Amino acid sequence: MRKTRFFIMIFVLVGIMFVLSGCGLHYSDHFDFDFSGRYMADKYVDLLIPIDEDDEFYTPYNCNIEGHIEIPEDSEIVNYNKDGYRSMLMHVKDSRLEIYIQDSEGHHNTHEEYNGIPYKISQCVCLPSYHMSERDEKFKEFCNKYKKCYAVVFDGNGNILHISKQIPIVSLGKFYLQDISYNLERNRIKPDYVVSEGLSYSVLEVWLLSVAGTIGCIITLIVGKLNQNRPIVSYKGYGYIIASAIFNIPVVVLIMTFLYMAFGKSLTIVDFFINLFNIFIGYLSFIFMPINIGVLIHFIRLIQLEKETASEKNLDISGKI
Repeated sequence: MRKTRFFIMIFVLVGIMFVLSGCGLHYSDHFDFDFSGRYMADKYVDLLIPIDEDDEFYTPYNCNIEGHIEIPEDSEIVNYNKDGYRSMLMHVKDSRLEIYIQDSEGHHNTHEEYNGIPYKISQCVCLPSYHMSERDEKFKEFCNKYKKCYAVVFDGNGNILHISKQIPIVSLGKFYLQDISYNLERNRIKPDYVVSEGLSYSVLEVWLLSVAGTIGCIITLIVGKLNQNRPIVSYKGYGYIIASAIFNIPVVVLIMTFLYMAFGKSLTIVDFFINLFNIFIGYLSFIFMPINIGVLIHFIRLIQLEKETASEKNLDISGKI
């Protein structure tokens, strides 16, 4: 019995670590883009956001690209203005672009062993620098203010080469844009969102209730097995179903929450199912959800079997009469 309780405690603690590791407790102050190959070695990524000249963050010209790259003020990216969307790097005060280039061996381009062939390129579109204590609130303020954006790629002369489809910066009010994978050949964008603190803690609470529900289902199953050889009154069987159903309520809520999270993080149907799968795996739900549902189905089938057995007995009795 002590060993059983010990393993249950270990399971819960490990699960809590997994859940907390996915909680959006901190936000970054930049949007990360990852590219493969050398194509982006001399090109730059930016965000088009709905900013006008009356905006408190607006500036006519801001060019702060790592490597002291100067983009001409009369270039396409600086003067782009379609439906109110303009370049974040060129028009948000003190925004900047940081660039990280690695070769196939993982050496940074500033490392002495760098082989000169870009293999992985990361570019970070950064908000103005704020004190650490302000960073989270400033990031959320930025996201909630501009709400949607487009990713754009331009060259050293400021010529626009690619514009993605629209991307939510904040989705459903609970998911904030962080990392972005941009397939330039297919012009396919795949954003990654961080979950807000409130939703993260809510998921943790429901997850813990689901674990408790699993333990309750297991106990109900054990009690049912112990009573299996005793005379069973039908209402007891229904009692097991009711108990199992109650213990399954947190699991149902958790599943609905996961569907909500997958929807909030996805741009396409394919992304929805991929994100849903990753969420189920990340929260260890594949362990306890089948147990809960399996126990409930077990007792439902048991009641059906009892009814079938009772019907057969009645038929036998009527046949003898």
